[in-house]
Order: sequence, then C-alpha cells, then structure tokens
Amino acid sequence: MSTRTRGMPRRTSSAGTGPRIPLALVAIGIAAIVVVAAIAAIALTSGGGGAPEPAASIRVAGTALPALPADGADPAIGAPLPTLTGVGPDGGSVVIGPTGSPQVIAVVAHWCPHCQVEVPKIVEWQRAGNSLPNGATWTTLSTSISAVQPNFPPSAWLEREGWTAPVLTDDAASNGLAALGITSFPGFVFVHSDGTVAGRMTGELEPAQIVAVAATLH
Repeated sequence: MSTRTRGMPRRTSSAGTGPRIPLALVAIGIAAIVVVAAIAAIALTSGGGGAPEPAASIRVAGTALPALPADGADPAIGAPLPTLTGVGPDGGSVVIGPTGSPQVIAVVAHWCPHCQVEVPKIVEWQRAGNSLPNGATWTTLSTSISAVQPNFPPSAWLEREGWTAPVLTDDAASNGLAALGITSFPGFVFVHSDGTVAGRMTGELEPAQIVAVAATLH
C-alpha cells in the first residue's frame, strides 16, 4: 500500500493575483497531512494495522539448554529447565519454568508457515475435547518477533487462531529461544514434573505424536 499523497497543484498565478490562502489554514493543512502519513506508517510497520506488542524483556535464571542438533540424541535430556520470566501479549507477567507438573512448551514464530499449520491443528484437536495426558499443561514462547513479517503482531495471530495457552513474549534478541535451545519452528520442549527436560522436537507434528511423548512424562 502506497503512503504517498497526491501533490498540491502548482501555483501558476503571478504575485498579487488570484485568491490568497491564509497562512493559518496552510499550517493546518500541512499538520493534517503529517498526521495521516504517521498513521499510515504505523499501519505498515504493524503488518496490517494490529497493535504493537508491549516492549518485552526476558530474564533467564539457570543454565541455557544446549542447542538441539539436527539429528542424534538430544543433549538436553535430563537437564533442568531454565526459568524464563517476562511478559505476555497484554503486558502481564508470564513465567516459563518448572511448575511441579508435566508440561509441553510450544515455541512458535508468527511468520513461520509451519507454525501457521501447527497452531490451528492443535486448537482443533483441543476443541474436540482432547487434552494432554498425565495432567500436562501447555505453555507458549512467542519468539523471533518482527514487525515486517507476516501475522504481526503475534498476539493477534494467536488470538485469531483460538490459542488459549499462556504466552510469554520473547525479547528482541530472542534470548528466550536461545535459553530453550530450539533451532527451528515450531519447537516443543517436554518437561517432567521435577523440572527436567524429557526431550525436544521440532517441525510440524500431529497431536498424536505430542500426546505419545506427553504420556511418558512423570
């Protein structure tokens, strides 16, 4: 969408001829153009008019998990889950960390096409009356946030899809993502009730695959 406005007609009358426009009206007109341009710029940078996410910061307590390799054993198995403290889309406090119960942490990026497939798939599964076994709960890290990428802001995307799990908003440097050691999206971190990592997976998964791993949590 172009933000250019139509140019004013060129002044062709000589000095002292033609109607004069009071300077006050000229100033008002210029101010109105500036306001309209500013609104258009905000709409463009928000990816379609959505409200920007609140400024996010992440505090990481504990040791970051090692990066998940493309293949082979997950080096994070048995490691304690670090605690990530920050804010959600509404600015309220959200924590990802040991809870005393099994949990599945979903790591999603709003511009990721695979996440755009995975999130509605899980929502549909939940709406059919399904839930994770062993009392496991969902938590979400919304990461790699960019105002120039699709589906910004991510809060609007997740709300539109009907995602109801708590969401922690990552910071501009994606420190939350680094702490969980996830290297592609979507990512899933499976955690035992004692706060140790049971395993991690990435890519589009069927709900049955997630349930199978969650069933091993204790």
